[in-house]
Amino acid sequence: MEVGGKILTGAVATALLAVVGHYATSDGYISGLEKAAQTEITAQGMEGVEVAFGRDPLSRKAVLDGDVSDDMKQKALNAVAAIPGVSDAVWAGSDLVGGTDGGDGSETSGGGANADPAITKCQTAVDRAMDGKKLSFRSGSAYISPASNQILDDVAAALEPCSGLAIAVGGHTDDNGNAEVNKILSQERADRVRAGLIERGIAENMVTATGFGAEQPLATETGPEADARNRRIEFKVQAANKKATNDANSQQGE
Repeated sequence: MEVGGKILTGAVATALLAVVGHYATSDGYISGLEKAAQTEITAQGMEGVEVAFGRDPLSRKAVLDGDVSDDMKQKALNAVAAIPGVSDAVWAGSDLVGGTDGGDGSETSGGGANADPAITKCQTAVDRAMDGKKLSFRSGSAYISPASNQILDDVAAALEPCSGLAIAVGGHTDDNGNAEVNKILSQERADRVRAGLIERGIAENMVTATGFGAEQPLATETGPEADARNRRIEFKVQAANKKATNDANSQQGE
């Protein structure tokens, strides 16, 4: 995509997000979560797994189903529970939930039965602060739009009771343009968000920032809508010993 076209696409996507952001609990928003969850399952090669969200009433809780192994069930639950905006993930007809140990010692941000209650509580608070909202930046830069300052205020407020935990800020871009430039830009944006949280009173050693570029897309299809979904900032609450330093240098090979 040409630079001019990318700038225009970014401006249009930002404008659209500003219009629809407050419909966080609408059927359209829930449908978007459902689509994101199914896309993630498909991208990870977990054929046979189906994802659905409640419609009456509307719910951000994902219910998974399918004739697959228990290991794949847990893997699918963890993948869906980690998607921003999803409040919980369960397997239909069983006691399996997302956010438990995925077999490699890692723990997702979901609210599984084996998850640290403090982590789950803080992650839920952050998810609610971000519900239906999206931090936006000037196209091609790490300048945070003025409209996003309130979102940072809300996230910082959600994190105030979370001392002793860590918050990982992840920056993501679409796959247009040079991959290395995108990764640097995503790191700069994550760093800027981290700085914004610190300015709002969150302890410096509590927040890390990592730029992933286009390596972890939410949407695998192409087009402006997919690009807009993939350009994002994610917040994941973790145990404090997971990572205690900023990732800016390591992400740039230093």
